[in-house]
Amino acid sequence: MIQEIIILNDKGIPIFCHDFSGSSNEDNKYQLIGSYFDQLCRFAKYGFKESLTTIKMNKSVFYFKTHPNTNFHLIIKCDSKIDSKKLKKKSIDNIAIKIFDNFFVKFKSELMDFNGNITPFKRFSKDIDEMIKPKGLLRSFVISPGVF
Repeated sequence: MIQEIIILNDKGIPIFCHDFSGSSNEDNKYQLIGSYFDQLCRFAKYGFKESLTTIKMNKSVFYFKTHPNTNFHLIIKCDSKIDSKKLKKKSIDNIAIKIFDNFFVKFKSELMDFNGNITPFKRFSKDIDEMIKPKGLLRSFVISPGVF
């Protein structure tokens, strides 16, 4: 089961978090963890010329996806029990594409004129709830042309 979704902009600033427990965007703890994950991704990229794809802990697995055109990062936190059973890499990739696509379409103007205010992005939680449904996790999604 997916527990949290965090979006970092190309500068590593956490601009959105959705916690499926219901405390979405109310707890700013994701600001600290999001920035830390950005530094890990940059370290892997510049230090080893590789991409960070997952970090597995005892109770959680963090999946990292980077949008190829914008360098925004998407971090999906899942229960570690799901890692080898139901939620496969292809499903995570499909979810990431769908989230990126919808986020960029909905907030294109806010992202172009980003001034540090993350308040407008909070309303994306409603979209996340509609996007992440059990049957929707296994379908293929394609990034719409012209979305950056």
